[in-house]
Amino acid sequence: MKSVWRFLKVTAALMAAALLLSSCGGGGGNGGSSDGGGSTPTPTATTLSGTAAAGGPIIGTVTVKDSTTPTAKTVTVPIKADGSYTADLTGMTPPFLVRADGAIGGTEYHLYSAATSADQDGTINITPLTDLIVANVAGAVAKAYFDGGNFSNLSAAQLNTQRDALTAKLVSVLEAVGVTGSVDLLRGSFNPNHTGLDAALDLIRISIDPSSNTATISNLVTTETISSNLATRTYTGNITGVTATAVAELPKIKQVFKSLSDLFATSAPTSEDPRLMALFDQATFLESGRNLAEFLFQITTEPQMVGARYDNIYLESIGSNSAVVTFDVLRNDKPINEGQKPWRMIKKTDGKWYLQGDQRIAFVGLQPTAEYQMATTPATFLTGLNLRVQDRGGRQISAAVFTGKGLTGPVRLTNAADPNWFVIEDPAYGQKDFYFMTDAQIAAMADSNEAYSVELFVGTTRVATYTEKVKKRPYLNSQLSAANFPAVTAPTLAQLRAFNGGTITFNWTLPAGLSSQRLAAGVNDNSGHSAQADSSLLPTDTSKSLTINATAGTPPAAFTPTSRWAWLEARDSFGRNLGTSMW
Repeated sequence: MKSVWRFLKVTAALMAAALLLSSCGGGGGNGGSSDGGGSTPTPTATTLSGTAAAGGPIIGTVTVKDSTTPTAKTVTVPIKADGSYTADLTGMTPPFLVRADGAIGGTEYHLYSAATSADQDGTINITPLTDLIVANVAGAVAKAYFDGGNFSNLSAAQLNTQRDALTAKLVSVLEAVGVTGSVDLLRGSFNPNHTGLDAALDLIRISIDPSSNTATISNLVTTETISSNLATRTYTGNITGVTATAVAELPKIKQVFKSLSDLFATSAPTSEDPRLMALFDQATFLESGRNLAEFLFQITTEPQMVGARYDNIYLESIGSNSAVVTFDVLRNDKPINEGQKPWRMIKKTDGKWYLQGDQRIAFVGLQPTAEYQMATTPATFLTGLNLRVQDRGGRQISAAVFTGKGLTGPVRLTNAADPNWFVIEDPAYGQKDFYFMTDAQIAAMADSNEAYSVELFVGTTRVATYTEKVKKRPYLNSQLSAANFPAVTAPTLAQLRAFNGGTITFNWTLPAGLSSQRLAAGVNDNSGHSAQADSSLLPTDTSKSLTINATAGTPPAAFTPTSRWAWLEARDSFGRNLGTSMW
């Protein structure tokens, strides 16, 4: 009734204005009366509010696009920490398309929703579910519908039809989390706190393939799937196996990660702390080739872990006594891990869940990286992927092969032996493990979550194959300038080149949005002797001293450096590294 009453009031005002103008002979001249009867009415203020979430609040912005032609009006507003947003639609023309851009931890999201005139001053959520509703209305991926701008005929009936069709397919999931089938997936108020509708988002995954114009809804509890043909707006398959018992396990799993976070809240425990060890399955734990003792030593001696928390825990799958989860490690709400990796968990006869690690025999990863070489004139910028492999478990892995979009065929790396890091075999492709990429190669990648295959070999025998995803594709060469990178203010290049060993202090400033990650420096001579120091950094660090003794060999013998180098690395909100190099 509110929107109808507002419509009648505005219509009446416009009719009165039109009659007044006609009585004065149309526009122009001194047609306005002294009592202001010819003035234009002030538009009634309207808003749109809701929640932007995907199993957790999205941190970023919401953009509302209206139906004005030929140039649509848009308004962009920030999303609050709890996922809520409010947009002022004054002067805008319905219907509207809505887009949320942001991240949960280090995972990027671009999700869509829609609203009609009836939704003004109401609630419109933005979730993977609303994104699918809009895609089915459009008969294509929601992004294309938003970008195309041809949605002036969008109606409430269309939205409601697709909302109801999706709700009918998700009844078992909704009932399992205590939500009735009458919930409004588009307009119902909810909090992204892993209860109610938000709990349902924890239990399903929605993926859309633009090439086939098909969406897939995956049930993480039973692996059942539903397929949606966007062109025909039809669903195939059902989800029936979600039970309240299975749903009840997710909070227990998350409690394990909370307990782990609590132990590092103000200081690090010892690696033998019984409270810490009690969270892990000591018999089966394996993390990137490391056993439990090695892993616990690493995290309890890493300065960045103090104050860090494990958050954004998502189910990949869950059974009666096993689960696969992904998570972020956050410090100051910024990810310090290299993207979400799948970890396994086991439920034992005591009813408790225990961490098992990633169960991989070696460390593998792909890290989008850009480098600013200060020492060259003019400055040089490089971008691409760090193809990272380390035989941490000493399993005699000799080679690795990466395959995926943007790579010039399969890329082979070989074991450099010390310290079991792998390097690109063909130097034409890059340096050490840094694979250089052109803008055309980067453009061939998906903007986020591009998947790569990594095969590990002992001799000619393949011993493992893993899938790695790149959270956000690398920076384009055309996007890079010195302003993107940490700016080293001390030492100068001349001071670094005069350094022959001892303690050296680095100072720098950070561009907005970057977090300090790592500092390394070293000295070398012409006979192959070298010495270096390497330190992880706290996200807010802007100064660090390193001690480098110019000695090598056993027993250590002094050498005279003939070259020096330094590497300062920072990380953006998507986990991409930006490094400044000096020599």
